Amino acid sequence: MRGDSQLSLIPAEVIDRVRTSVNILDVVGQSVQMHKSGKNWFGLCPFHPEKTPSFSVNEEKQIFTCFSCHRGGNVFKFLMELNGVTFPEAVKQVAQIAGIEIATDVGQTAAEKNSPRQKLYQLYNRAADLYHHVLINTKLGQEAFAYLQDRGLSLELIKEFRIGFAPEQPLLEELFKKEEASDYQLVRKSGLFLEWQDGSLHERFVDRIMFPINNQAGQVVAFSGRLLHVNPQAPKYLNSPETAIFNKSKVLFNFDKAKGEIRLKQRVILFEGFMDVLAAYRSGVKNGVASMGTSLTDEQVYQLKRLTNQVCICYDGDDPGQLATKRALELFESQGSFNLSVINLPENLDPDEYVKKYGEEKFAQAVAANQVGALDFYLQYFERGKNLATENDQLLYLRQVLEVLAPLKDKIQQDLYLNRLSKRFKLEKLNLEAQLRDLQTKLKVQTKPLTDLKTSAVVPPAEKQVKVSQVITAQRLLLYRLLHEQGVFLRLMADAQFHFFTEIYQRGYLVAQAYFAQHEDYNSAEFLDFIKEEPIRQLVVSLEMTEFPPQAQPEEIDDCIIIITKLAPLLAKLDQNDQEFERAMSLGNTEEAQRLLVEKIKLKQQIAQVKQALH
Repeated sequence: MRGDSQLSLIPAEVIDRVRTSVNILDVVGQSVQMHKSGKNWFGLCPFHPEKTPSFSVNEEKQIFTCFSCHRGGNVFKFLMELNGVTFPEAVKQVAQIAGIEIATDVGQTAAEKNSPRQKLYQLYNRAADLYHHVLINTKLGQEAFAYLQDRGLSLELIKEFRIGFAPEQPLLEELFKKEEASDYQLVRKSGLFLEWQDGSLHERFVDRIMFPINNQAGQVVAFSGRLLHVNPQAPKYLNSPETAIFNKSKVLFNFDKAKGEIRLKQRVILFEGFMDVLAAYRSGVKNGVASMGTSLTDEQVYQLKRLTNQVCICYDGDDPGQLATKRALELFESQGSFNLSVINLPENLDPDEYVKKYGEEKFAQAVAANQVGALDFYLQYFERGKNLATENDQLLYLRQVLEVLAPLKDKIQQDLYLNRLSKRFKLEKLNLEAQLRDLQTKLKVQTKPLTDLKTSAVVPPAEKQVKVSQVITAQRLLLYRLLHEQGVFLRLMADAQFHFFTEIYQRGYLVAQAYFAQHEDYNSAEFLDFIKEEPIRQLVVSLEMTEFPPQAQPEEIDDCIIIITKLAPLLAKLDQNDQEFERAMSLGNTEEAQRLLVEKIKLKQQIAQVKQALH
């Protein structure tokens, strides 16, 4: 029987087949950009923000760990942590990747099916289906459908993105009456309805083309609705409010579909709006994403950073769009290690307008032909609104450009741009260099790569230097050996009196006994599924990610057993003796202190004898 009660809901042989049908590195690679260093692969942890990669995958053992936040496990555990799903749901997600069919209701307990988060996912999925059905199959959606086709969206694209329509007539109320009767608060907090003062619920989205917003697992978590008819009293775009399954600062439109293409091309294109992403998508540019109608956030930048350090920004060419481009560049630069570029489409058109005017093929060509580095963008941007024939505007322009050059680490790059400025404005280069040095001093700039620099090679993080006792070291080594070497396991099992000194290692030993009662051979990824207790699971992950010598020597095992069974109890008694001695001295009990001192001497002699027995 599996160690987790949830696991019995899916047959063990199915779980094993699903897990062994994929490579954890391929699954992790869909969300994290990995670099090999030694035997393992490293990348930025998807579970917490960091600048130095501490997330590691061991491809041979099919496990992962983060040396900073200490999450770890096999491929199922990775998806559980990444997508916030249960074990059965993670198994189904891996099965989907592997092309293995598992019935949708297999593996779910009644409690899981009825959890608030699961119900919200179900509500949004049903709403997306209904909005989509109304758009493509009913008279209510004909006008909206014609509008989308006029914007260049084909039926195939509409279906792929599940675009829908929310008519003026109530649509969801009847569908959700059953849920409202059984769980009014869930429906009330779903974000699909507005609550009036009398407590009645009314649909949030009315007369709007509906764009489903998916999380990175492809589940619908929100909507963005665009007005079909002009209404001065209503915003053009209306987004779902934040809920238990939707945080707008962490979601990027189309990220679930684009991440594969981003990995393939090692570049992401950041667009300003949904229609821009769709215009690019139908033009064959499928590595594009957009933020949720608000300014780009640190969380979204980090989400992209895990996949690639090559970022291209393609916002609108008007003043607000160019200002948004500048702010986006500054945000990416603050995170470091990005190669940034900007696409400025001709005639200041946005991507949607460009595709409509010139066609899809021309757009794909324009994306490749109109890309400039971040510094070149700044040179163009700072010219806006200035008359460079005047001295004041020249001085302002030069100062703004030098402020961008100041943090650059690449001196050659700085020199190239100083040459350009010197030639254009007919200035002595030495004067520009002096001004640049003054700015660096005043701003106390820490020189660092800014835009067009390559990311340095990933160096595997060293584990935190913690003084580990001899007893812990012996227990870690022995537990690792008994898992990997049958001879060690059988030797310990033959000694009925043997037990580990520390509780968690003993519990791990007992789990190993139960595992080997059902399995002839040890498989680390399979064993992690078998373990029920998370502390033991993380202990095993830690052991598996540690590089031990490949084969145990008899003397090594002897020493571990001696340290655990003989030395550890004596050291514990010595520690207890020290505490009691301090207490006796603080109370002025000299007689008790003298007795404890004699006992301490004997304990040290015994410890010395045990240590002499070690090889």
